[in-house]
Amino acid sequence: MTNPARSEREAFRFPGRFAPRCRTALVAVAAALALASCGGDDTSSAEVLPPLLTEAQLGTGWVPSDPGDVALLPGSVAPPCPFDGEIPDIEVAAADSIEFGDEARQLGINHTVVELNGDAGDALAVLETWEAMDCSDSDAEQRPVTGLPDDIFGVELDTVDSNFTQTVLVRVDGSAMSFLVVTGAGEMVLDVTRDLAPLI
Repeated sequence: MTNPARSEREAFRFPGRFAPRCRTALVAVAAALALASCGGDDTSSAEVLPPLLTEAQLGTGWVPSDPGDVALLPGSVAPPCPFDGEIPDIEVAAADSIEFGDEARQLGINHTVVELNGDAGDALAVLETWEAMDCSDSDAEQRPVTGLPDDIFGVELDTVDSNFTQTVLVRVDGSAMSFLVVTGAGEMVLDVTRDLAPLI
């Protein structure tokens, strides 16, 4: 499944903050990554997946929740905005996800991990789509997240008409991928993102 021209995807739109899951999720994985799914098959295996963040790692104030099954579909690891280049032809073999919310700081986190079909080249191809995505036609300003470990790609999608912002980190480890989404307002989002980057 390849396309030599610019991939066609709907322009990214931010969901509302603290809205019901599976419509406009708090941490917007359904909108930003298309990762979360209410229902569906989840054949995830803890033996093949990178570890998820834990409440102990995050510290006080964070409340965990189950975002539901992750759809085992290629679209589940696709970027939310169009990108130049080919669309990788991949299989998602296993996936798992967890969400955390901090009501006091109005922040949300989603951490999703996936194992592809055992081919590290496919994971790198997916990463390249994230690195090449262009959200300029959306209602969000796209900026790189700086100050991250060398093996992590990070992007901030900041709404142009509010202080609502969202960061997405992507890390590849062989044929496994880890996605971290931090949602909220202001510089706290970037601070939390940089603090958590080494943990994913």
